[in-house]
Amino acid sequence: MVPYRITLAVKEAQYLEGILHYVHSSEFGDKLHISGFTKLDAFMKYMDGEELPDAVVGEAAFLEPWLAGKNGDIPNWVLLGHGEAASIQGPVLPKYQPLPELIASILGLCRREGQRRTLPVADGEAVTIGFVSIVGGSGKTTAAVNMAKQLGAAGLSVFYLNLETVNSSGIFPRQGGGAESAEGLPGMLYELKAAQEEKRVQTMVSPEPYTVHHPGIRADWFKPVTNLKELVQLGKADTRKLLQSIAASGRYDVVIADTDSGPNERLAAVLEGCRHLVWLMLDDITNLYKNGQWFAFMERSQPELFAELAGKSRYVVNRFTGQLANPLPACIPEVDGVLPYTPSWKQNSNEELLLSSPIYQRDILKLCKSLLGDSFVSGSGVRGYG
Repeated sequence: MVPYRITLAVKEAQYLEGILHYVHSSEFGDKLHISGFTKLDAFMKYMDGEELPDAVVGEAAFLEPWLAGKNGDIPNWVLLGHGEAASIQGPVLPKYQPLPELIASILGLCRREGQRRTLPVADGEAVTIGFVSIVGGSGKTTAAVNMAKQLGAAGLSVFYLNLETVNSSGIFPRQGGGAESAEGLPGMLYELKAAQEEKRVQTMVSPEPYTVHHPGIRADWFKPVTNLKELVQLGKADTRKLLQSIAASGRYDVVIADTDSGPNERLAAVLEGCRHLVWLMLDDITNLYKNGQWFAFMERSQPELFAELAGKSRYVVNRFTGQLANPLPACIPEVDGVLPYTPSWKQNSNEELLLSSPIYQRDILKLCKSLLGDSFVSGSGVRGYG
């Protein structure tokens, strides 16, 4: 779900920094996005903007001039104080208290009175985006995790589902990942299978006990599977049920599915089960030839399915150098997007570089807007001003 947007205004920079650091590194990080201010003029300018936060928490020195003369829509607010007199009447939070209790109180205020902003979804389910490619080495996983990072930074709740036999996203390590107790993908698959065998009325299984949060890609995920047999044996029906359960859990705005290159049952499930498909290709004669052959085969053998897939597909050329040197396959009328060639990634030995190219992030953001429109949140997490 989309985190609540909080504006926090206090005079002491050290106090503000402590709260921002705590929220960013705690379990509240995916529930609250805090914009912090220590200067009155910066706070007032921000509050005069078109988009209001879900709640304002501040000292009297900030709230009093802001509320003076306000007669239009005002977001929920709470006075942060420690016994001093104030000219405004309203809810008060003790300024000096344990941070977990303070932040929990702010979150409680939002849940009681705030209006939650969410990404428009169909049938209450998350938007599902499948990253697919018929040719290996097209940069599918790099694009998928960078999109997860962009959407997470924009304030959306994202799940990154890697269905590759060998999970190449495992190169992005989590800090402290070995200490997690989540059972991971095998645990959720077992629970889904048990629910089916017991013929439960509701066979959707919540992913929460089985997932962990990856701060680098700003998304939840399953820890990479070490027993590859778990994925080799994962069939189309089970993959569809897994994808549907995550999307329908109510925890996420977007689910990004990443698959093996080349046909298998997991790829078939993603092709049929995702609302959007992103086809990654390279401007390379062999790559485009193989894509063209696969599209032609699909069009001849399963014309109805091919038409359905074409209607929800975006065709993206990766490692683009400025101009196409080769013709596209006959069934692709035009390219829907490009991702740039990044020289610093050649023979790269640092996985963090794959998440930090400004030009690449810019074009991933364009792809996000192409898929989701401008409806996703434009904020970028915890920020501090003035």
